[in-house]
Amino acid sequence: MFNARDMNELSERARAVLPADMKLFRHMPYVLEVDDETIRTRENGLMMAMEVTGIDGTTSSDGDIRELRRAFAHVLDGLDERFTIYVHRMMRPAEFGLKLIRGDGFAADVDRAWQAHLASRNLHDFVLVLTIVRNQVQPLRVPLFGKAANRLLDNNTAKRLHELREVVSIIETSLAVRTRRLKIGDGSLLGFLSAINTAVLRKEYRGSRTMIAEDVSNIAVAFDPNRGSMKIEEGFDRPRYAATLAIWKYSETTWPGMLDALDTSIDTVICHSFTPVANHKISGRVKRRVNQIRAAGDLVPTIEAQLLQAADDVETGKLGIGAHQLSITIFADSEAELDARVSHIRGIAERMKVTLTRTMRAQEATFFAQHPGNQDYQCFEMAVSTVTFADMASLHMEDAGTPAEGLPWQTPITVMETAGGCAHRFSWHKPGKPAPADPTLGHTLVLGPSDAGKSTTMAFLATQAMRAGIRLILFDKDKALRPVVTALGGHYAEILAGQPTGLNPLLTESGPRGEAWQMDWLSTLVERGGKKLDAWQSEALKSAIRQNGQAPAELRDFRHFQDLIGDVNDGRNLAMRIGEWGPLGRYGWVFGEADRPIIDFEGAGNVLGIDLTEILDLPIERTAVLSYIFRRLELMFEDHIPTALLIDEASRVMDDEYFSLRVPKWLPTVRKQNVLMFLMTQFPSQIRDSKAKSILEGLPNRMLFPNSRATERDYDGYGLTENQIGFLLNGSRGQREVLFNGHTGSTVLNADLSALGPLLAALGSDTAAKQAFGDDYATRPNFWRTE
Repeated sequence: MFNARDMNELSERARAVLPADMKLFRHMPYVLEVDDETIRTRENGLMMAMEVTGIDGTTSSDGDIRELRRAFAHVLDGLDERFTIYVHRMMRPAEFGLKLIRGDGFAADVDRAWQAHLASRNLHDFVLVLTIVRNQVQPLRVPLFGKAANRLLDNNTAKRLHELREVVSIIETSLAVRTRRLKIGDGSLLGFLSAINTAVLRKEYRGSRTMIAEDVSNIAVAFDPNRGSMKIEEGFDRPRYAATLAIWKYSETTWPGMLDALDTSIDTVICHSFTPVANHKISGRVKRRVNQIRAAGDLVPTIEAQLLQAADDVETGKLGIGAHQLSITIFADSEAELDARVSHIRGIAERMKVTLTRTMRAQEATFFAQHPGNQDYQCFEMAVSTVTFADMASLHMEDAGTPAEGLPWQTPITVMETAGGCAHRFSWHKPGKPAPADPTLGHTLVLGPSDAGKSTTMAFLATQAMRAGIRLILFDKDKALRPVVTALGGHYAEILAGQPTGLNPLLTESGPRGEAWQMDWLSTLVERGGKKLDAWQSEALKSAIRQNGQAPAELRDFRHFQDLIGDVNDGRNLAMRIGEWGPLGRYGWVFGEADRPIIDFEGAGNVLGIDLTEILDLPIERTAVLSYIFRRLELMFEDHIPTALLIDEASRVMDDEYFSLRVPKWLPTVRKQNVLMFLMTQFPSQIRDSKAKSILEGLPNRMLFPNSRATERDYDGYGLTENQIGFLLNGSRGQREVLFNGHTGSTVLNADLSALGPLLAALGSDTAAKQAFGDDYATRPNFWRTE
């Protein structure tokens, strides 16, 4: 708190060096707390404030945006002049809450580069605070701290506090936004009130023997009415400059979120206030104005009809009117920078047909009028409808994600910048508690064309996810993810058509549980393309599986298994079908013998990549080998180690009745085992024509990359808003951006990873890595380090 003592209390020598006016606190309306959420003002008003998490004005549907506007205006229509509503918009320095990636490996190198990039962006969180003041229409006329005041306060405070809390509760329950009440005890309420003066939002606490006005007066301001600026000489580590703008001319038409673009500046405080005006006063003013213009002969009949209709709507309660003031305080480190920012903000407003004026003589009053409870300082009021106020003071903001303490893995995966320049704590998980609680939903569909940066973005996110100590398993196509698997020290396997894999499902599965899986799996293989097994064949297959489980390890393979199937009164039909998977069968290579298995499940470590390119168009072989691999993974997941499982070309990989029947049951199971699944594909049409359609479209999260070749019909069934579809079809303004529909909201994220420099090539395709690091990059440790 800047020293607020009366100068008369000081010695002559002290007065000689101290500033002449240190009484900023005298203009602050806040006196004392009534409780931890309520403050009494100098005019004996009561006020409460809440932080609002609004909807995204860019990606939300027009219907949701209009409905929020209608609901907000409806709340205002129910108030009278005893209440004043304030909406403040400002920025807060973003705290990321990311766990460190330790060590000197690739993941740590990427994290250091990305953290440096984030630091250079100076990312902030957007903050929207709604304050409700219950005015005392007839303020106390006795000394505030006298005995008479105590008696009066006891008599009327309880009733007004009940009314205030009732309005706050109505707002909390009737608007489709999340709210959090600001409190004195946790520093959030005084921090907000102090930030109105500085645009620096941080926690502030009560002094031991002070009024709240003193606690939030942390600066010394020198106003220059001739230039329309102020100099902040104390309270920062350097002098700062500020200017205050107010509306000079309103737009003839308004729409929800029309002033959202004003939020792009960090050092800015935007303040809207609205005090309802009694209906009879407004209708009387309108009618008098009509009579005055009519007497002068200047009234056009259509304008007369509009004015009289407005008066009727006010009288009947269809339209609420109130006194609105908008002010914007802009801060900068120099007067030249301040002038540039003022011009920028005024230019944005002009595009919305709103004219802002830089306050000069009214600067001081307008600056103090930003504080809730200082309605008597307002000098730029304009009578507007509740709908107009709701349009201009929209409850819109971008999704900031979930903080670390609200996530099952106790850290965001990374931080990305939103299209509006704010920080987004990226995570796939729905907010929830850490272990031992069950992990929350997080499976994700990733959709975008091959040139959209889909694989590179997912490689980056997978690398960043290593901060959570995850195990990473990637099913790849065209070796797009080979470089990142190699850089992370993982094992990369290619399944090549016709080349024995060395995989042996008949050896690794045993016991009742394993035999039950083998029965289901083998039945699927032999029934594919042929008729269902009859009872005799099923019993024979079950007996062979049982005998195989009791045989020595060296005999448990398809070469010997086919000998366990004889003639089951079927002309050896079952034996021939099993024989197709034996050494001499047409599918013999799928589980054929090799010097070593192509995939070492026990020794693969924490990162495993499997390229499926050559078997994607071989449905029988693909189903056989993938169903076994998925079985091995299922057993692996029982250790509940955090795991990310990514499948590229998922619409083709799972285009199969085997997976379409089993994966819907598998998804909730692996979720409880701490596994997140990411299913990637290129075009919506591929999903529409796939047997995995219901699986892919039913995933809770979506990362959607722009696709200019798609049509609106392609996204039918995805529940996208018209604004989201417009983004996907029309591209991303020349930038790499992605639409993330997550559990906390929908927002457009900046997916430009160029700040990673040479590291970016290691997140790209095999071809890009060879161009950047040489054809032998996969054999060289630390190949991504070019220096």
